[in-house]
Amino acid sequence: MAPISVTLARRDPPAAVVTLVGEHDAYSSQQLENELAVLLEEGLGIVVDLRDASFIDSTTLGVLLAGRTRAERAGLGFVLLLPREEYAQVNRILELTQLGRAFARVTTIEDGLGAARARQTADPPSRAA
Repeated sequence: MAPISVTLARRDPPAAVVTLVGEHDAYSSQQLENELAVLLEEGLGIVVDLRDASFIDSTTLGVLLAGRTRAERAGLGFVLLLPREEYAQVNRILELTQLGRAFARVTTIEDGLGAARARQTADPPSRAA
């Protein structure tokens, strides 16, 4: 099973960082779903660190989307920490599915924790010039 780790950032308000490493598909999606459910039940904002995920499939993406929706309903933050490289597989799947704007997205852990604590769940709409 691909590694999933959870780290708690206990500053006020507390938030959790869920890190996915390697390939994630239907096989690991249940573990991810369980981890997210526990953290959301505890009332924690969540940063999902995908910088070391080499692959996520549609099942994993569905779990992330469901987690974001649940966080939004609970008034909690849910943020994706993405690789800086636009060509990374995780960035590409968000682009291809057009789900990128459904999530708050950052490229540093500090920004991710700040956004989670600010209860962000989606990227703000772009402003017309």
